[in-house]
Amino acid sequence: MASPYAFVTLVTSDSYLPGALTLAAALKDVHPPLVTPPEVEFQTVCLVTPETVDVSSIKLLRRAFNVVVGVEIIEHDNAQGLNLLGAYVCRLPAPHASCRTYLPLPSML
Repeated sequence: MASPYAFVTLVTSDSYLPGALTLAAALKDVHPPLVTPPEVEFQTVCLVTPETVDVSSIKLLRRAFNVVVGVEIIEHDNAQGLNLLGAYVCRLPAPHASCRTYLPLPSML
């Protein structure tokens, strides 16, 4: 059974790859696989936007993280439309006109 706890990060471009790989390695160094109380088991999860991240980068992320999930970027000028999807919407302060949110790709569910 998968752990109910996870460390999750989002990679939207290849420039974030070094930081994501460093995060995964640091978590493995600090939290060994054999858990002793009060520590809890957890998974490492990486959300990635396949349309903006190279396939070779995604392959490296799959080796470093327990789970890699492809998500699509939805850009919309109307936050109410995104709320209808039940998605978390980042409220951007003015002068940013559009909102951006990330939803799992149907093939990854």
